[in-house]
Amino acid sequence: MRRWFLTVMSIAALTLGVGLLDEPRAWAQFGGGMGGGGMGQQPGGMGPGQPSAGPGEQKPEEQAEAAPETPGQEPALQPLPAWPGQREKQIQFLQLDGYLRGRAYLFHNFNLGVPFTGSGVAPPFYVPFSESQAPGSIGPNGSGSCAARTATPGCTQNNLTSADMRMRLEPTVNVTEQVRVKIQADIFDNQVLGSTPEGYFLNGLGPSRDVPIQAFSRTQVTPIANVNSFQNAINVKRAWAEVRTPIGEIRFGRMPSQWGMGMLVNSGDCLDCDYGVNVDRVMFATKFKEHFLALLWDWVATGPTTRLYTPNQIEGQSFNADPLVNVSQWGLAIGRNDKPDVIKERVERGEAVVNYGSYFVFRWQDWDLRTNPGAGSGGALQGQVQEKELSQLLTPRQAWAFIPDLWFRLNYKKLQIEAEAVIIGGHIQNAADLDKNLTKPIDIVEYGGVARGEYRLLHDALHIGLEIGYASGDQGEDPNAVLNWRTQQIIRPATQGTISLFQFDPDYHVDLILFREIIGTVQNATYFKPSVAYDIIDALSARVDLIYSLANVPVAYPGNSMNLGVEIDASVMYHNDAEGFYAGIAYGVLFPLGALDIPEEIYPGQGHGAETAQTFQGRMVVKF
Repeated sequence: MRRWFLTVMSIAALTLGVGLLDEPRAWAQFGGGMGGGGMGQQPGGMGPGQPSAGPGEQKPEEQAEAAPETPGQEPALQPLPAWPGQREKQIQFLQLDGYLRGRAYLFHNFNLGVPFTGSGVAPPFYVPFSESQAPGSIGPNGSGSCAARTATPGCTQNNLTSADMRMRLEPTVNVTEQVRVKIQADIFDNQVLGSTPEGYFLNGLGPSRDVPIQAFSRTQVTPIANVNSFQNAINVKRAWAEVRTPIGEIRFGRMPSQWGMGMLVNSGDCLDCDYGVNVDRVMFATKFKEHFLALLWDWVATGPTTRLYTPNQIEGQSFNADPLVNVSQWGLAIGRNDKPDVIKERVERGEAVVNYGSYFVFRWQDWDLRTNPGAGSGGALQGQVQEKELSQLLTPRQAWAFIPDLWFRLNYKKLQIEAEAVIIGGHIQNAADLDKNLTKPIDIVEYGGVARGEYRLLHDALHIGLEIGYASGDQGEDPNAVLNWRTQQIIRPATQGTISLFQFDPDYHVDLILFREIIGTVQNATYFKPSVAYDIIDALSARVDLIYSLANVPVAYPGNSMNLGVEIDASVMYHNDAEGFYAGIAYGVLFPLGALDIPEEIYPGQGHGAETAQTFQGRMVVKF
């Protein structure tokens, strides 16, 4: 069932967007800042930036008047004549940007007090695995719950502590002034600190003789996928080219995708982001009278490649095995998006600066595969795959989606207002192969929006803001009361022929606990978020956010109630922009309300009232 849900959402919205913004992201408060993307307000927000006018005619340099010769002047001091390639040497061939990030967490009671039983109602968040046994029980090897380990009746372990790091490298190769290539690669991408000690394996092998137990580990070793980690030490995520021509800019490759406030599609470039939307795309963007126009084509999915026929052939070219199962997408974006320095200059002159844009995407797929090719009983590729095997997996899909998105921003004196709204309309003719209950065609009608405003006082040191967000929902409810959007098993009866569950991009951060961690994103909810921030000194600021959340379709939450919860987040941040160093701490507390309860009348024998959750977090970043 989950596979069907992900298929629907992939057809609807998850990787949509236009990688049009070429402005650097700004650091602001983490933990539910004013801006989408989690680290506060982002400059720009959309648009292709400023396409180059191209290598057109240049104004000839004026000739300097001949100066009289100075007696004794050395001939060696005379200007050297130009040499071949001198123009290329005037630009910096290689630029290296990026950051090193470290984060630490204390999650207290994120399971809202719901115990892990292994069946029936599931906790809404991870529980320490020592609590997976019945309270007071001892396992065959001496393992057990807190009550068993400490001989304390009623004792439970409700805390999770962790720390992670990421080193992000973003090199730019400037081939010429008009042509450049960009890359993004992460080293230790969200690597949990201490998770790859010497002697630790995930491949089923026993410990080495020199490290018979973890207490004897001497060092951390390099993460190797399927050996001691689930990912390698280096992950290359993007590589694309940008070519400026006299009429606009061409981009092609695997590139970031960002639009508007980042609610629908978010490139994940903020310093506290975890995901990021990447697309295989070719696009053209141009500018006319302060407005931009962008046309794009995406290869969303091509299905299996011919490498499946020869899996042991490491080198050489492979192809799309059959375009019949392709998921294709085209898009159009048009609007106006001034650069931050232009906005600042115009606002200081007392002008009202209005930016706006519209973005349209159409996605479709005619045929699909019922399951991943080559998946055997063990769920992994079982050697060579034949064409006939793939043919037997074909199923008609006849799916399409159309997504219009509107964005608006106003800057006037001390006021900034920004809003984004989107509708996703689509249709899936056949989904019976994914669930036997889905015997009828499925319509997709989803909608969401966000609006925020900020006003500055006391010489711009005091920031007062308000944000309101909305994501439509439907009656799909996980039978085990699971809340996280990535692990839900939502059963939709055959009589329900419409999907209305809209989800924000998970890198659009609203808070620290409910939407950021427990649910994982904003879905089936309306939230109100007033905030106050104050710059104590130039390099030190503090912020407080209050988030009140409501369920749009209450039956989709375990408690069948409208009120989700009230969360208070507070943070203090130090930022030295000149040195590229940022550090901050944050505290959050969630007071869950009726929608997050486990009512006894709905879940007999498993009823539980949701309990308060808290978090304390720290961040340190060096940006270069």
